[in-house]
Amino acid sequence: MVLSLMFPAISSRQFVSLVCLSCLPLLSNALGDDPPSAVGPVMKLFQSGRLPAERQGTVVEMICDRGNEHDLRIVFDKIVQPEGFNASLRLKAMGWLSDAAATRKVKPAGDLKSLDQLVSAKDPALQLGAIRLATAWKVTSIATSLQTLATDDKSPAELQRAAIEGLVAIGDASSKETLLKLSGTGRPVSVRMMAAAGLVGIDLSSAATQGASVLKDATAQDNPSEMLDAFFNRKEGSDRLAAAIKDRKPSVDVAKMSLRYMYSVGRSDHALSEVLSEAAGIAADVPPPTQQEVAELVNEVIAKGDAARGEKIFRRADVSCMRCHSVSRAGGQVGPDLSAVGGSSPVDYVVNSILNPNLAVKEQYVTKVFVLESGNVLTGVVIDRDDTRVRIRDVQGKTITIPTADIEEEAEGKSLMPQGLTKFMTRNEVLDLAKFISELGKPGEYEIRKTPTIQRWRVLKKPAKELTAEVPHLEHIRQFVLGSTPDEWGPAYGKVAGALPLEELRPGKSSTVLILQGEIQVNEAGKLAFKISSTETFQAWIDAEAFESKTELETSLEPGRHAITLRVEVSGRESPDLKVEVQKPAGSTAQFEVVGGT
Repeated sequence: MVLSLMFPAISSRQFVSLVCLSCLPLLSNALGDDPPSAVGPVMKLFQSGRLPAERQGTVVEMICDRGNEHDLRIVFDKIVQPEGFNASLRLKAMGWLSDAAATRKVKPAGDLKSLDQLVSAKDPALQLGAIRLATAWKVTSIATSLQTLATDDKSPAELQRAAIEGLVAIGDASSKETLLKLSGTGRPVSVRMMAAAGLVGIDLSSAATQGASVLKDATAQDNPSEMLDAFFNRKEGSDRLAAAIKDRKPSVDVAKMSLRYMYSVGRSDHALSEVLSEAAGIAADVPPPTQQEVAELVNEVIAKGDAARGEKIFRRADVSCMRCHSVSRAGGQVGPDLSAVGGSSPVDYVVNSILNPNLAVKEQYVTKVFVLESGNVLTGVVIDRDDTRVRIRDVQGKTITIPTADIEEEAEGKSLMPQGLTKFMTRNEVLDLAKFISELGKPGEYEIRKTPTIQRWRVLKKPAKELTAEVPHLEHIRQFVLGSTPDEWGPAYGKVAGALPLEELRPGKSSTVLILQGEIQVNEAGKLAFKISSTETFQAWIDAEAFESKTELETSLEPGRHAITLRVEVSGRESPDLKVEVQKPAGSTAQFEVVGGT
């Protein structure tokens, strides 16, 4: 029945073949085929030319997910052919083939050198997909092309990064030499950091030396997070970097930035924390508070804490609370949702959780540390696992799939909220933060809202001028908004009361135009009403339907996920904001939920 819904245009005979799909591996083994194909009937349909265009994506994904090396070869040949797939499906198929290499260790049969022509393509998106495929397959024939892209300072940053990752995967002497040159003096600091991060996977000692050198030369405008992640994700990585930094101390600002980032991603590595703290002029981590100290803090939280100020601290990027925790289902998913924590937990529990996060970690949030055969170290909360792979969610909220065959060691980790994060906060800030969290879920301003409100927004990072210069045409909405990719958007979250503080998204007090998008999951069709409140001028679209600047609008929606897009002209006024509530009009049969998460 499921397959008949997926392929309504196929014949009865083809449908019977698909129903027998699960029997095929046994039949193939019995006939002595090597290797057996688990998608034989689907392959025949795919190659027949009778597959409807709208079903191609589903079928290609199935082939990549279950097919053998010969099946994947057919998909790869289609990717390489100029007219094989449309642009969108070509990119998706390249991603699915990368996933097959990572999770199933399967790649297309035969010579893969034809991938080089895609690495040299004029389309940056196609280049990027090809480089990632070459990296997954370790195609050495493209090493020269990767070296050219990696050393060309005019290459887009994302292509440079992917080329460096490709050189790491190849890992030969020439690749190492290229990365050493790129991480040396004379190159932009951002490129040096990318190259040092790449070196971690080839030569940890050289990477530590180069990493310490680039941190010493960095300024407060340089972001070390990507390079630090590479050391964190390598066995003994942070210890080697700490040893190298002792002789090449970074500036106070860079040391503080590095410390803040380390704590924000759930790390408090002792050696690195000590050397960076010394460089930053910050005291080393203090031990967890005693019971008496907790009692004193509780009294101060009750008497002096300010919840409104505490909410601003909770939302601050350097404190990173929303990286792990959600409120009203919007925010990070690696720690517990805090929407009701104040209504169910005493203040001393809140204080202890902030100052001593490892004191009591709930079972579902216990982390696992996986050491891989490659020497990489991955830490996160396990989502699910089977005999072939483990899926974890890391502190960034990313879902990572780890093939079971790659795991060398597994151990229980600590809380992803590190000990010592509050070292960058004043005592009053700690009091305010604890006050805010202790009020969540209690009747009043921080209670759980009954009216569904869009709490998790996405903001377009670099909107096209066609969207910002004037109110865009519907075709521009289709092209630049509905046709965008997920990595073109960044997260933005409403406050507990539901309003999105637009001042957090504008540059200083300058006027700007923001493209924002929220999502609704409709489970049963019907009418929905949207109430939009804003201090600013806006225009609204639901999917591809324009509603101009209406503050109240109704529309009928079919089951599925739907987007509400807002173009907001943010002025220089104090505290600009936006709030969107979603309700069912009288008599509506719609069943829906506002999409939350990261």
